[in-house]
Amino acid sequence: MNAQYLQEQISRTDSATLFVYADVEFSYNFPLADLRKEFSNFMAVGASVNVKTKSNWLVGFAFNYQFSGKVRQEVVTEMFQYVMGGPNYFISSSGLATEEVSVDYRGLNFCLMAGKIIPVSRRFRNSGLLLKAGLGINQHYIFIKNPNNEVLQLNEEYRKGYDRLTLGYSLYEFVGYQHMTKKNLLCFFGGIEFQQTFSHRQRAWDFSMMQKDDRKFFDALIGLKIGWIIPLYKHNPYRVFQSKL
Repeated sequence: MNAQYLQEQISRTDSATLFVYADVEFSYNFPLADLRKEFSNFMAVGASVNVKTKSNWLVGFAFNYQFSGKVRQEVVTEMFQYVMGGPNYFISSSGLATEEVSVDYRGLNFCLMAGKIIPVSRRFRNSGLLLKAGLGINQHYIFIKNPNNEVLQLNEEYRKGYDRLTLGYSLYEFVGYQHMTKKNLLCFFGGIEFQQTFSHRQRAWDFSMMQKDDRKFFDALIGLKIGWIIPLYKHNPYRVFQSKL
């Protein structure tokens, strides 16, 4: 009778397995609905941590910081209509006009997500069409740069009456492709994301309206997103153990 033995083989085909991974990501976003009325296109950087099951379902948490969106000129004019000097010139502490004040878009997004990877190749069972949906919190505001608080009307405390801080609950969807290989440098994803936020202003007083802004807003965006994936598993999920008699 022949003795039984086990032989470890490394397969060129990966097997779908349970593991944890993180990613760093970048997106270019196109605002829609009420968000488009105030801001132009903007960028975002972020990161997420995800758990993928053997059946290719995944859950995760993501954070994104949004920046570099221009504030539309009509919004700037409305914001500073009551500031001495007008929207283009401000009065500094020395009593002189200055143009050093600048404004742009800033935002934060936190999101809990769930999704599914649908393999398109038998060779890469952890890769394929990536579908995700989630719920989150989105906040955005107008960042006012006032170097050294030189402009009296826009010091740190008064700025709150101009920045239009807005917060709301958001829905999130993503459609794209995710690629996982034995070489970590070749793990990446890319696709199109969608976000819809039901929001309202957070400040107690808006200087441009001379009252509290109680309006409700519907903010939406479409983004082009890419990311680099960093596997966090301690073992090699592409190693397949087979037994022979």
